[in-house]
Amino acid sequence: MYMFNKEMKKELLGKRTITELAEMIGITRPNLNDILNAKRATTKMTAYCITKALNSELEICQIFTRID
Repeated sequence: MYMFNKEMKKELLGKRTITELAEMIGITRPNLNDILNAKRATTKMTAYCITKALNSELEICQIFTRID
């Protein structure tokens, strides 16, 4: 499971809304909101999709912390 580094949220979202990003990724807005506020961990696949949607040049480990 992976936990988002919420300090990077504003920088990475830019002008996109959480709703727009959730639609791009294919998850619900409340689910994405919990992930981006570090209230919920997520799977590696979802972490990858979020990472690439936010910035295609980043790696998962740059914005998520792996937790066991």
